[in-house]
Amino acid sequence: MQMYQGATASPGLVMGPVRRLQHSGPGLERVVQTPGREQALLNAAVVLAKDELRLLEEAAVGTDKDIFLFQQVMLDDPGLNREIASYIAAGAGAAPAVERAAQLYAGRIEAADDDYIRQRAMDVLDACRRVVNILDGRPRTPLRLETPSILVSEYIYPSDIVSIGRGMLLGVACAEGSEQSHASIIARTMGIPAVVQLGAGFLNQNCAAGAVLDADNGRLILEPDEAVRKDAQRRIVGASILKKRLAALGAAGPCRTKDGAHVALMASCSGPEDVELAMQAGAEGVGLLRSEFSIMAGRIPSEEEQYYFYLSCLQAAGGKPVTVRTFDIGADKSVPGLTEDSPNPALGMRGLRMSLAHPQMFEEQLCALLRAGARGPLRVAIPMVSCPEDWQRAMHHVEKARRTLRRRGVVFNEEMEFGCMVETPSAALLAGDILAAGCRFLVVGTNDLVQYTYAADRLDGRFSDFFSARSPAVHRLVGMVLDAAAGTGAPVCICGVHAGSPNQVVRYARQGVRCFSTEAASLLQVKARLLEEDLTAPETD
Repeated sequence: MQMYQGATASPGLVMGPVRRLQHSGPGLERVVQTPGREQALLNAAVVLAKDELRLLEEAAVGTDKDIFLFQQVMLDDPGLNREIASYIAAGAGAAPAVERAAQLYAGRIEAADDDYIRQRAMDVLDACRRVVNILDGRPRTPLRLETPSILVSEYIYPSDIVSIGRGMLLGVACAEGSEQSHASIIARTMGIPAVVQLGAGFLNQNCAAGAVLDADNGRLILEPDEAVRKDAQRRIVGASILKKRLAALGAAGPCRTKDGAHVALMASCSGPEDVELAMQAGAEGVGLLRSEFSIMAGRIPSEEEQYYFYLSCLQAAGGKPVTVRTFDIGADKSVPGLTEDSPNPALGMRGLRMSLAHPQMFEEQLCALLRAGARGPLRVAIPMVSCPEDWQRAMHHVEKARRTLRRRGVVFNEEMEFGCMVETPSAALLAGDILAAGCRFLVVGTNDLVQYTYAADRLDGRFSDFFSARSPAVHRLVGMVLDAAAGTGAPVCICGVHAGSPNQVVRYARQGVRCFSTEAASLLQVKARLLEEDLTAPETD
């Protein structure tokens, strides 16, 4: 018996036979012809690759379709194609030119500071791999599994999972990979347990007796003994019962406490894939969409690209409300050429300050949001508003964006609601003044509010207790926000780490908070706790 520890990409526990996936295979001998001929071969291969990706898009479910649409778009990317063309013009064959350009392009994406963005590099490599396989004459038929199996490999692409399908794929175990890769996202969407970052050592081990893939704990156990097998069987049965109970809970409608108080449970998301998972978990909407996660390879997307990103999130929400936070760039989220080195970036140029320093970027984003707001229930939250003057500066650019759209004759939502994030003590203290200046709603970001209240760097693990503890000072500030909002009827929502903690949620709910936004994975646990809570009863803790 051999046990390997990795990281959970998609939770679950399965047991069964093991099948190795090899991404390389025999192909035709590469013979380089004239640059014109190589370019013609490349063009034909790209057309065929896009046809195959369209078939995968049709086979995918919900917003997983967007992953393969993204790969099709990548094959038309001007920068990537210029790179390939330059190698062909220099005498390289089409296949090695694609390989070289793909590695360079993916490398630029991997250089991004944000892990979610870095993982889009795998999509570039997956799309380009398909073109190379066509050029090399490699077989591209999906792996055929004779029996439901656990798939093991160095890494796995989105197309691998969709091609095989849920029925025959018990789970996935990879030597490399990331929890934020699109392959991992698809695995979570399809309910396929997956573990990544296991290291290459397990790939050559004997797997004749099968394996236990404990993705709940990030483990792969090869050749399990009888005790491990029995324990796995017991847990699988227990998990099945719990899954049915939680599924019923998610489908049971809005969350109401024992005393009848409705508590809206929303989701914090980074893209359409997250939104779809949240809707499946029973979220009443998206309480915080982190728009900065639309930034790819250090490049701010155009207005049109942003518009379609917001539309895809609205579509994934299925008519439920979506709150979009404008770019929160700076601090731990940097963009080359935009952000700057600072001895303390969390206290410097970030959030709204960054947007105000780059008005064209800000107004393009506002135009995209206003346009998307005409297509569904979308509202906008401004990050790092510290005073009424900040709010007024932001609204000045909102009005400029409206005038731009009117001049262009573009349909947009004239009545879109704008609110602000409460992330600093000053914003909490001045919440009434900010609301009086026209703010329509408030979203309390507890991660930053704890950081700035207690002078505790949220990225420094030594201060994690501040974020998990009761945080009385933060609760007092939230009380002031609630008092300010009560006079105007403006809704208040809590997001951040505290919104994912059932105990913290109950404490805030007792204060009067009636809306929380958390990660999809925490929604049902929070809901289960609230359903059992009587907010009018004396607190026992």
